[in-house]
Amino acid sequence: MKAKVVSPAPADSAKKKILILRYSSLGDVALVNPLLDRLWQVWPEAEIHLATKKAYVPVVAAHPGLSGVIPLEGKGLGAFFNHLSRLKALQPNLVLDLHDSLRTHLVLFFLKNARALVYDKEAVQRRLLVRKARKDESLHTILKYLKILEPLGFRPASKINFEIYASKKNQAFLREFLERRKISSSQIVVGLGPGARWATKRWGWERYAELASRLVEDYRCQIFWFGSGEEVSLIHKIQARMRGTTLERGLCVPEYFSLEQSLSLLSRCELFIGNDSGLTHLASGRGCRVVVLYGSTAPSLGFEPWGPHSVVEVAGLSCRPCDVHGKSSCPLGHFKCMQDLTVDLTEGAVQRSLRRSR
Repeated sequence: MKAKVVSPAPADSAKKKILILRYSSLGDVALVNPLLDRLWQVWPEAEIHLATKKAYVPVVAAHPGLSGVIPLEGKGLGAFFNHLSRLKALQPNLVLDLHDSLRTHLVLFFLKNARALVYDKEAVQRRLLVRKARKDESLHTILKYLKILEPLGFRPASKINFEIYASKKNQAFLREFLERRKISSSQIVVGLGPGARWATKRWGWERYAELASRLVEDYRCQIFWFGSGEEVSLIHKIQARMRGTTLERGLCVPEYFSLEQSLSLLSRCELFIGNDSGLTHLASGRGCRVVVLYGSTAPSLGFEPWGPHSVVEVAGLSCRPCDVHGKSSCPLGHFKCMQDLTVDLTEGAVQRSLRRSR
């Protein structure tokens, strides 16, 4: 769906009350930050609010240009209409829909008095890429978000930074954590994110164990394992397979720390290694150099990490990408995109990235 205009918005920046809609997923919500930067830069007096699922609030909540975040809490119609009543009470005069879903269309229906712009997710173009009926790469998600501002007269930004801000509270947490753990400024810290929602985007857990073991042996680095609460058991399985002492097998971050605290810990990592998932964007937004492992998806779909990064993928597979988001299993049964992605291949990219980050 192309960006659409419903009714005029006020010209005076001080009178603008902006509502941004982006409910999921983790990476997509995190990538809203450059749009917030741009709005804050051009309309510093505007009141800017963002609506998202409660779980994803931490990746935007500390942005200095945000007046507030309105979380969607719970599931079902009751939770949605409670959330909608808060949005209506806000009385925005400009709504930016960065999701283009049934939920956001319903919100726009009930906020008829606001000017509404809906971003173009390039759904058809991305499906054509999957079907090999199109060769041009999809626009990066950050650029798609920023494009929604063109009808408002915004000029393209000369430089686009992607930063996920941390609160003062979590900055203090990081300092205390590093002191308590006795992690010096010279210690190499590597983050790893072995999880992903879809199975065809996950590199083998045994290979993560071998890679992490080599990193500890070669660099004497500190390992931080990142993921969701549901991925704690996966991290434990990887740690059990690793060589070395309990300390050398690293810290399972989601077992002990919140998403807010995880964001702070990411900023201490020189390097982050992970699958094509939201975590790679969190790492990039917190200043890490990223090594991203691609299986069934591909950078051409527009979700590549924005900051410094290296892509590790199996070249020459005509079946890639096989889906826009990923699948529960390989449609052809061979899963070559991940089976042929060896530890040696990944280790080479990691070594090059570590040299650049030091």
